[in-house]
Amino acid sequence: MKGTPNTKGLGLLVRKHPPSDEEWLDLIEARRSLIKPHLDSFTLPKLGELKCLRTESWTEGHDLYDALTIRDTLTVTGDTRFSLKTQGIFRRPWSGIQRIPNSGYRAPGGGCPDGTMYIWGLTRAGQWILAKVEFKGEPGYKKRGYERATRVHIEESDLATIIAKTKSTSEEIWRELGKAIKDWTKARHQLYRRAREIARIIRIEELALSLCQGEE
Repeated sequence: MKGTPNTKGLGLLVRKHPPSDEEWLDLIEARRSLIKPHLDSFTLPKLGELKCLRTESWTEGHDLYDALTIRDTLTVTGDTRFSLKTQGIFRRPWSGIQRIPNSGYRAPGGGCPDGTMYIWGLTRAGQWILAKVEFKGEPGYKKRGYERATRVHIEESDLATIIAKTKSTSEEIWRELGKAIKDWTKARHQLYRRAREIARIIRIEELALSLCQGEE
């Protein structure tokens, strides 16, 4: 039936035994097929907006665009179909970070080494991509350490390569896709509630105006 969601993933999960590695790949692709037709209707962030680099406070990361706005030293290479403006679902797993010992900003009791990280993504067009980010460790504010991206290499990829490079599990990627859709749905619900409240106030104002005009 037209418009019926793809339920192949559900069929794979209704079973007595846990999925095998190969079946997990099928589950991810089933989930991708489920959401791909709707990606154009989602509000999706840009790759460059992913907060994946350490700040001095350690409490939250900063995004790849920081290197552009602060020093304009970030080089982007790879498939020219993709850039930091590419929209999609992007994740930087902790397992995909590799820091180089005795490099970058070095300080007693710590410092901030140079390194690389891998980001996987599902673009608005439904393509799998893999971005390799090279970053430098710098002193930052009050010499607390700060990571600055220097190069981003972006390529179209496949699940096997993404799993190998990021050291993620298939289940983690499957769950992250689901989380992205649930987060989007939650944001839409909040927007809908705010819109309803505004509409309610507008109706009250229009009713008040009509009552006022009726008294004249």
